[in-house]
Amino acid sequence: MNVHCSNRMKNCRVAQITPWGGLLFLLAVGLNAVASPAQLDKTFATTPNPEVALTNLRGKLVIRGWDKELVKAECTTLSPRVEVDAETLPRSGPVERVQLAAHLLDPLVAGEDETMDCVLEVPHGASVEIRNRQGSVRIEWVRGQHTRVESTNGTISATDISGHLFARTLGGDIEIVRPSGRVEAFSITGAIRFIDATSKDLRGNSNSGKILFQGDFIPGAEYVLSTYSGDIEILCPPASSFQLTAKTVRGKVDNEFSLTPRRRDASPLSSAHSLLGTSNAGNAMVELSSFSGTIRLRPQR
Repeated sequence: MNVHCSNRMKNCRVAQITPWGGLLFLLAVGLNAVASPAQLDKTFATTPNPEVALTNLRGKLVIRGWDKELVKAECTTLSPRVEVDAETLPRSGPVERVQLAAHLLDPLVAGEDETMDCVLEVPHGASVEIRNRQGSVRIEWVRGQHTRVESTNGTISATDISGHLFARTLGGDIEIVRPSGRVEAFSITGAIRFIDATSKDLRGNSNSGKILFQGDFIPGAEYVLSTYSGDIEILCPPASSFQLTAKTVRGKVDNEFSLTPRRRDASPLSSAHSLLGTSNAGNAMVELSSFSGTIRLRPQR
């Protein structure tokens, strides 16, 4: 049996060769661990507002907030050549930071063999940072100061996040439901959907994917949505109160709201397809732009 620990942080790995030739990894960070050749089941006692980071190569990740001052990780790997490391700070007492990372023991491992699926339960007050190179991420009920989720081609789903939410993926879709903190969402080719947001600062950008905003605009809030070739669709109640600036160079603006006209800008872009106006009292600021996509505003029936 071999045990390896770093000096800077508590980071221990135990490797054991079974009679059948399988490799069993156990994480030992001061608490008892239960593992099998493909399973990690680990719990960390934490402060109420810890920082939690998870880096993965490929697979499905689910992160849920709960009312316990514990981080619980249940991860499954498809190959014994994928290892999971755990690092914690401080070395004793309730943990302020937990960092989990999957890496390969064999550089020739590729494709599905890189897969690690993981369910991570964290305190509601945790700040979370998730990086998943290939695969989906679903995160729910986290209220920490910040939540950051990144993927290359996987989808990102975030529900009931109240801190600053940053979501970015190159080719996957993003869906954000009932956020209440600042929101920034970016995708190159994927669609972005905002559902029932109560955020005061919401921004979304996709190069070619569609952006959908469904819900009411919050008084005093600012919404900035932009695409290059994708469409933007706004679906909100007829009584919504907002000031609208919608601009597109080669696309069109399709509006079904009754707006009070505003003075046109003097910029060259206002000579293309654009719409400036106020709905009801104009309590929120809404800025929509697309180079060649269609911008649609429809009342929610």
